[in-house]
Amino acid sequence: MTAGKSAPALVADCGGLVRQIALAVPAAFFQPADVLGGCRPLVPLGNLIEALPADIEAFILLDDVSVPASRDWIATLDKVCSLRLVTLDAPIVGVSGPWIQDMFHVRLSGACPAVDRQLVCQPGNAIARCLAKVLDAAVVELSLGLVGGNQLVGADFRLIGHADLVGADRKPIAGFDNLHRLDPRPISVFGYRLQYAPAATEILLDHMHQFGFHIDQYISLTGLQREGRPLLLVAEPSLPEPGGSVLVDAARTLLQASVRLLTEQGFAVIRNAVPFVIVPDSGKRLPRLYNNVIVENAVRPGRLKPIVWVPQFGDVEPLQAYDAINCGIWEGLGFETIPVAGWSHLASRNGALRCASKVLRRSMD
Repeated sequence: MTAGKSAPALVADCGGLVRQIALAVPAAFFQPADVLGGCRPLVPLGNLIEALPADIEAFILLDDVSVPASRDWIATLDKVCSLRLVTLDAPIVGVSGPWIQDMFHVRLSGACPAVDRQLVCQPGNAIARCLAKVLDAAVVELSLGLVGGNQLVGADFRLIGHADLVGADRKPIAGFDNLHRLDPRPISVFGYRLQYAPAATEILLDHMHQFGFHIDQYISLTGLQREGRPLLLVAEPSLPEPGGSVLVDAARTLLQASVRLLTEQGFAVIRNAVPFVIVPDSGKRLPRLYNNVIVENAVRPGRLKPIVWVPQFGDVEPLQAYDAINCGIWEGLGFETIPVAGWSHLASRNGALRCASKVLRRSMD
């Protein structure tokens, strides 16, 4: 089933060329590195802006108090993309964090003649309202707990993390119908089974769990097919240093169980090595999110292959081999990789490149 032209449909995570993208920069990010415990979160965001081609328009959401500092920061960037600052309505609302992927959904309006796009959000979402005003887009308020990080949108399917499909009672969420109102594509589930129901003919949500916080931590859409199945890239947990780790062993087991369910639902899967490394500022062993990418499947003028932007960590941590391995996987699939360095600065916050961006428009050139 493919989303009909007359029905509102979400902007996909693969397919055409990215034309517009949004980032959010909280005021705290403009503080000196010593105040942030040595973390320099503007580094990866600046690197992403510098990696965007000239025909992409980027919108930067800011608090009004951050405008002078943001202009100084932008002046240091070697950028070619078009850049526009969007100042939020302080003190009514502020940018609380960089993870704009989770703040709202973007969809095409379908048959609606008045506007071509909608920002779909929870009631009262002032950030979506401010951006929609700049984009001349509509705001659609929908009671929906699903965030962008726990959903990946393909050409004719949506992959949603199990955690946003069930409530505390392990039953389907009360607003389940709103998931279908959001987008007509059929839903598949990212999760793993604790047990299998006898003669089960469909996925039973109350027998499942989800590994990880959000689906885009561990899965990338490629926009490709293998033997007629949508091809996914799924993380394979790795321990870079000698020795063992109960945490990494458990992650490996649960993600393998999750792959089993994905293949049962009709996906093809390949794996990519993802190191679990101690984060200095928290002391926790966390994954480096190489699956948190931005993908195009069309070819830009002057290029020979479609582009994928891949987060990199080897500029700060001794992970250069993993940087190369993960770029190599995408290159083996026929992509041109654009490495975007610096994401170790945000590793303790469980996000990377896709989490920190929101594609607002694609063209199907």
